[in-house]
Amino acid sequence: MYRYSATQWIFGGEDIEDSLKRLSKYGYDGVELAGEPYSLDMERIKSLLDQYNLTCTSLCGIYTPERDLSSSNQTIREKAVQYVKDCVDMAQELGASHLIVVPTFVEKVSPQTTREEEWANAVKSVREAGEYALSKDINLAVEALNRYESYLVNNLDLAIKFVEEVKIECVKMMADVFHMSIEERSMSDAIKKIARYLIHVHIADNTREAAGLGQVNFLEVIDTLREVNYKGPITMEFLPPISNPYLVSDYGGKSELYDFYTEQSIKHIKSLVRMNQTI
Repeated sequence: MYRYSATQWIFGGEDIEDSLKRLSKYGYDGVELAGEPYSLDMERIKSLLDQYNLTCTSLCGIYTPERDLSSSNQTIREKAVQYVKDCVDMAQELGASHLIVVPTFVEKVSPQTTREEEWANAVKSVREAGEYALSKDINLAVEALNRYESYLVNNLDLAIKFVEEVKIECVKMMADVFHMSIEERSMSDAIKKIARYLIHVHIADNTREAAGLGQVNFLEVIDTLREVNYKGPITMEFLPPISNPYLVSDYGGKSELYDFYTEQSIKHIKSLVRMNQTI
């Protein structure tokens, strides 16, 4: 029913082949690669994807302060837009259907100028990137980050408002269960609310670990995805217990933990999908 993938960057600084081998071992269909078009060896990645019988389901944009789509510094904003365009090219080359977009950099929890100015900057930036993505037949999935990681678009109501202001056909939305566990009152209601725009789902428990290790009712999530006829990938984005998610790159040498999370997450979600199909 679903294609299962996991986002690459959660495995820290390990070699890409180790990550792909792990996903193949535990029955994943694909991988969400980090949006790093300037440093990844594309030919090697394509060869490894073939070797381990995986597809590139999507790209996860990496939004650092130098890639701030909301910045009031025009140079930074232009470079951020170009970064998204370059990721669109990367997605097209790898056969991925969409790219995740965060309107500000991760960990930007207050405006550097005003919220109104930075909202307008982000809308303008994503609109420009979206026009380019549309010409390449690639979708952009806007992600709402929780209030502790972003101040601008941190719940799905704001994400809908943002997407509708951008008003480009290929600019859509994603649901991240971890962020929703903080910001949304009802998982089911939130998913239904964004269903017309929903093209991507990230799975992690409320602890941000693998599904089934925390308190999220994933059966409710799966049931609602079926109800809204969601057809996109189910992408795992679990993390070890760290504060800044980008610090995972320094969390090396934890292959046993990554093995455990990778197996736990897909087993838990697949079991709930099977349960849902019998209800």
